[in-house]
Amino acid sequence: MAGLRTFDAFPKTEEQHVRKSSKGGYTSILTYFFLIFIAWSEFGNFFGGYVDEQYGVSKDLRETVQINMDMFVHMPCKWLEVVVQDHTGDRKLVREELKMESIPFFLPYGTVINERNKIATPGLDEVLAEAIPGQFRDQIDFGSGDDNQEFNGCHVFGTITVNMVKGDLMVIPRGQSLGGPQRMPLDAINLSHVINEFSFGDFYPYIDNPLDRIARITAESTTSFHYHTSVVPTIFRKLGAEVDTNQYSLSETEHEGPPQGLRVPAIIFSYSFEALTITISDERISFWQFVVRLVAILSFFVYIMTWAFTLLDMALVLLLGPKWSLRYQRDGRQKTGILE
Repeated sequence: MAGLRTFDAFPKTEEQHVRKSSKGGYTSILTYFFLIFIAWSEFGNFFGGYVDEQYGVSKDLRETVQINMDMFVHMPCKWLEVVVQDHTGDRKLVREELKMESIPFFLPYGTVINERNKIATPGLDEVLAEAIPGQFRDQIDFGSGDDNQEFNGCHVFGTITVNMVKGDLMVIPRGQSLGGPQRMPLDAINLSHVINEFSFGDFYPYIDNPLDRIARITAESTTSFHYHTSVVPTIFRKLGAEVDTNQYSLSETEHEGPPQGLRVPAIIFSYSFEALTITISDERISFWQFVVRLVAILSFFVYIMTWAFTLLDMALVLLLGPKWSLRYQRDGRQKTGILE
């Protein structure tokens, strides 16, 4: 037993023969800092998750969708008509589904006039924070107010249900295109307008859309405006919350004279629906995946640092001599051991 107490299967160099260098301690401290930084980053990725985007063919069969619109038109309400027509052949007047109230035409503060909006795709957290359902207020009769104020505009707002196929929503002068007992003089037509809201699906008033808060002003009575939208169903998911929206791309044209198929200028919103659905979700790996990943990264880093330290030490010894070794150094008075 006494022999076993003194037996050492891994003999080591006696301490009087070597002297540790402070350079090696610095590299060890630096390595530890890197390990802590990597571990901290991995913890942040585990708890923060990552954004995953998936594209796929829409599995839900939807027959209808709602259009939310809120706009000012520089014409009296009695001379305006709103018409929806699609590729199935359906054509209907939606004036009764909307709210139309006479107002003095004006430009709200912050409206972009005769320019394109800066379109930025909203992030996942931004959409979830702003996805507060809303509804349009009731119609208000402003005509009974100040008799000296000119009510030369019409506030058109509300929700319209349309078939989920390619179609057009048109705001046109009443009587000129569809026929009727009353017709507005052509020289009195002015389709200058402000779009406060234009979206598809559930009404989320705080989510920005490409057509929100823009104005198109013209002094010509023959100017038509045509907006082309391509709608993509987009689902946002995070921590059990889900918001089903319809994002759309936009292009627009402005030209003199009536559009094809009409006899008068018009404001036309053309829409089409893509077959793809985009799902944007916040994902997190499992705890055991996180542990395995963290151990693997830290082990690989320690392995690489060990070899880098060894190779650097060998290079310093070969190029500059043993006194530059990161692991051992002389005391300057005598040889200290066999590692010299």
